[in-house]
Amino acid sequence: MSIDTRPKNSTRATLPRLRRRPGRDAEAPAAPYATDRLPDAARLAGRRNPRWIALGVVALCLGGLLSYVIYSQVAAQSTVVAMTHTVHRGAVIQQSDLTTTTLSGTTKVSVVPAEQLSSLVGKRAAFDLVEGALVPAAATVADPLPATGRAVIGVKLNPGRAPVGLLTPSAPVRLVALPSSDQAAGQAAAPTQAYFGRVVDTADGVDGTSTLVNVDVAAADAPAIALLAAQDRIAILRDADK
Repeated sequence: MSIDTRPKNSTRATLPRLRRRPGRDAEAPAAPYATDRLPDAARLAGRRNPRWIALGVVALCLGGLLSYVIYSQVAAQSTVVAMTHTVHRGAVIQQSDLTTTTLSGTTKVSVVPAEQLSSLVGKRAAFDLVEGALVPAAATVADPLPATGRAVIGVKLNPGRAPVGLLTPSAPVRLVALPSSDQAAGQAAAPTQAYFGRVVDTADGVDGTSTLVNVDVAAADAPAIALLAAQDRIAILRDADK
């Protein structure tokens, strides 16, 4: 039986071969265990696409512009007075005729703010205020009714003595004197007398057929008109607006 007495070489891990750069082998030896490939973490990042950069800048600008538009619209909102019912010129404005609404942006017409709504109640409309319209700042008049040199007289009109649906507040009218019923047959009729005025308001009579009309007339004509109204000798004509 033979015994192997040759010494065994110690086992060592096989190291990777080192690559030496020409001309530098004598100056500096290569670092141990260095390989010819760099790890993934040490790789340089790729170039960024300029199109994506430009797209991001445009999106940022659009976002800022949109935010400014929304802010400007919200900041310009205001609450103003609007009409819930139509009020004709010369008619008294009631609380139920008014409401408030939110207005976005600015308007070229000066309107009444919501906090001044109560100041309009009880005043007369300077012109027709249409339902749903905003109330302008000059929508009312502070002149008393009747004004100096004028008088308001009430007239009861039977059917056929006035146009239907045309006697709106502030409508210009003529009050025509009708001949007396006891005029003798064959007697020449007196010249027709007419008086000019404006309608203040109207109402239905208690009998359901007549119409009660308040008319603003000249103070000098009021006595004669009152006498004709008492004798039921008045008819009202609607004139063109002036």
